Amino acid sequence: MRFLDRLTLKLGRLLAWGFVVIVALMTYEVVARYVFNAPTIWAHEIAGFFAAAAFIFGGAYCMVENAHMRITAFVDGKRPVLGVISKWLSVIAGSIYLSGLAFSAWRMSEDALFRFALDGSWDPERSGSTWNTPAPSFLKLALCLGAILFLAVLVNKAFARPVKAD
Repeated sequence: MRFLDRLTLKLGRLLAWGFVVIVALMTYEVVARYVFNAPTIWAHEIAGFFAAAAFIFGGAYCMVENAHMRITAFVDGKRPVLGVISKWLSVIAGSIYLSGLAFSAWRMSEDALFRFALDGSWDPERSGSTWNTPAPSFLKLALCLGAILFLAVLVNKAFARPVKAD
């Protein structure tokens, strides 16, 4: 297994634990709100951040795991030419899409993260919620990094030689 595949699998498995954190946060929020009448201002925002991060990097994880949906009649059918055509159409379309996504996500994150007030203090884009964190700025950067990772995994898989079984 290649370094990129191992990195993607470890990252995906680590981020999957974010859903456990989300369940714990939402349980805490419900108890705090309805039992103690003391709702939090941060639980929903953190939960959204964890879920978004997991979904952003989930595409690359699924690609490494070979878990993406495909038309099996083409891929596993009796005509291997259709499988090859399907593979390369997927690689081309995916590369175009992910390159565009990475570029536009970088532009959005650049505008969101590199903002400064007149006094020179850092003033990133914020959520606008009561807690008002800069989470959206970091999620835009994560989207850029996730698209780059997914693109790298896609290209790596497209040009990788099959590993011989022992």
